[in-house]
Parts: sequence; C-alpha cells; structure tokens
Amino acid sequence: MAISDTERLKAWVRAGGRCEFCGRYLLEGKLTFKDFTLGELAHIVGRDRTAKSPRGMDPLPKDQRDLADNLMLLCRGEHNEIDRKGSLDLMTVERLRNMKREREDWIRRVTGLSPQNGTVVIRLIGRVRGAEVELTKPTAAEAVIRSEERFPEFPLSLHGDGFEIDLRHVVGEETAGPVYWEQCQQQIDRVLEHRLADALREDSVPHVSAFGFARLPLLVYFGSRLNDTFAVTTYQRHRSTEAWTWPNSQVSGRPFVITVPESVPADGQEGVLVLNLSGSIQVDEIPEQLAGLPRWVITPQDVVPSADVIDSLATLNEFINALRQLLSDLEAHHKHLRRLHVLAAAPVSAAVELGRVHESHVHPALAIYDRTDGRYTAALEIS
Repeated sequence: MAISDTERLKAWVRAGGRCEFCGRYLLEGKLTFKDFTLGELAHIVGRDRTAKSPRGMDPLPKDQRDLADNLMLLCRGEHNEIDRKGSLDLMTVERLRNMKREREDWIRRVTGLSPQNGTVVIRLIGRVRGAEVELTKPTAAEAVIRSEERFPEFPLSLHGDGFEIDLRHVVGEETAGPVYWEQCQQQIDRVLEHRLADALREDSVPHVSAFGFARLPLLVYFGSRLNDTFAVTTYQRHRSTEAWTWPNSQVSGRPFVITVPESVPADGQEGVLVLNLSGSIQVDEIPEQLAGLPRWVITPQDVVPSADVIDSLATLNEFINALRQLLSDLEAHHKHLRRLHVLAAAPVSAAVELGRVHESHVHPALAIYDRTDGRYTAALEIS
C-alpha cells in the first residue's frame, strides 16, 4: 500500500516544509537554490509488521501506518539514521511521536501568528557572580510565542539576531567597582540609544519584549533606558520551570503591600526604598548611613518572599501598580525628597520594571545598591 497524495500533503504541510529534526527547508536546493522536494517521509511505526521493518512490531494497525499521523518529514540522512539497527533503541516509537507532536504544534502556532502582533526582542546578557544562563535567540522566540502569541522580530540591522546587549566581556564583574558599572551603562546606552533609535527612525516599534540576566543595578538601569513610547513585556527565567515563558495562568495577580514610615521630616531630602520580593532584607543589613532615613517597603501580601513570587504577568502588573502608587504618593506629598536609596531582593522582571516606572523628571533620583560580600554598597544612580 503506497502513501496517498492526501496523506503526503498533510505530512508536508504539518511540518511546514522543513525537516522535523534539524529544521532544514526541504523545498529548495542548498547549492542551486532551485525548487526541489528534498525531504523524505519516514514511518514512525514501520510499514510492515516484521522484525526487519524499523519499529514494525508496534501494535499500530496496518491500515494506519501510511497515514500522516505516522509519518515524519526528514532529511534523507536523518531518515536513514533513525532506521539503522544501532539507533532503534534510542529512536523509539514514543520518542519519535513526541518529537513529531512538539514540532508540528510549534509550526502550527508560529504560522498562526499575525505580523501585526510583532515584537522586537531585546536581550541583556551578563554575569552574576561569574554565573550566566542560556538566553539564546530561539529561547527568547519560544517565550514570546508561548507567553503572548506574538511574532518575534529580530531586526536585520543586527544580522537577524535582534538587539543583544552583551555585558559578559566587561571586566570586573566579580568585584563590581565603579569602573565596571560605568562601562556596563555605556554598553547599554550604545545599543538602546543608538541602534534602537535607528530602528525607530526606519519604522515604528509598537512592542518590545525585554529579556535580561545581569546584576540587579544593571537590570534597573536597563529598564530606565527602554523608551516609554512603545509597549514593553518584561521576561524572566522562572526557577520552578527553568524556562523564560510566562506561565499561562488564568488566576488574578498576587497583590503587594506598601509599608510607609511613621513620619517623614519636612525638610528631609533622602529616603530608602526596600523591595522584599525574592527575599527579605533585614533591618541590620541596611547600611549604617541609611539607618536613620525614612523607609518605604514593598512586600508580597500573605506570602513569604521567594524567587518565584512574581509567577505571572498578572502578578508583575500588580507589582507595577504598587510601584506607581508609591511613587505617585511621594510626588504628591513629599516633593522635598530628592533621592531614594534602593535596596532590593527582587527577581529580574521587578528590577527592570522599577527602572521603567521611574520618571526622572518627576520622581526622586534612584540610588541603586548592590549586595556584595554580604553587604549593600551603592552601585549607580538613575536621575
């Protein structure tokens, strides 16, 4: 029994004309770039119920073996490899079915996205005490598509890689002295104030997806430099799933509580903002020179601060609302304040949004502190 034209068409369309292993486009030659059908349809369960037919002893009925559900579109070499005797213990029916399902679900989701729902992807990649995480172009693209069903755009101005701010080569991350912070700020400015500005002049940027992994003061600075003329969705790596995708949660966001000081001197020009989100900063950890200043604290309501306290976009929006409320209150009732010293135990998204929410021409300057060797030291100022 031969594979019918209908089932053959189904298999090609579901695979998007690409190899379901390596993603190679199988309707065009690599040398001549002429139109060819270079792919082969491989059986997951072999066509014949015999030991000689790869995976053929599976109980799948014979009349279902030539259907698209049992076929994978592959390059010739990969088709040959999965059917070799030495590969059969690894390339099992279950494994191939899972790979086919995940790949074809991905193709269907991507091809269903509208270009009008595009987003420009910006990645800030640094080290935190020598450690770094995977933040590749495919990782960011998958997070964008799964979280918001947006079409990730990686502008050609940067060779199709999108806007990447790479801080990993900046010397001095381990000690994090003044020169390190200054050089990192310059690198962030170089991309956001020049390359992104060029893209804005060429065409409109309706939406930005911001990804970041770096020391907290740099995340806040990164957020402060994102233009507020377009919408931004901020992403973070979730420890519970080890993924950058925002969970598809239908529940309402977790609220946050603002604790205000009992009194604020009428002529005082400085205060302290403590963010106890991913952890709790104790009173005795506050630098001595800040101990006597009025202190505002934001904490999650009814839960202990933890790494995944911001577990959904809804909860992130609740945190943003709390920040806006606090800063609006300062602007309305404490206009004498000129500087807020910020000590934060906060996840990536909260740090970036702190920078975005802050308006330098309205709100007090933010002096961002970094925790190094068990103590907090001033790193940089946003004013």
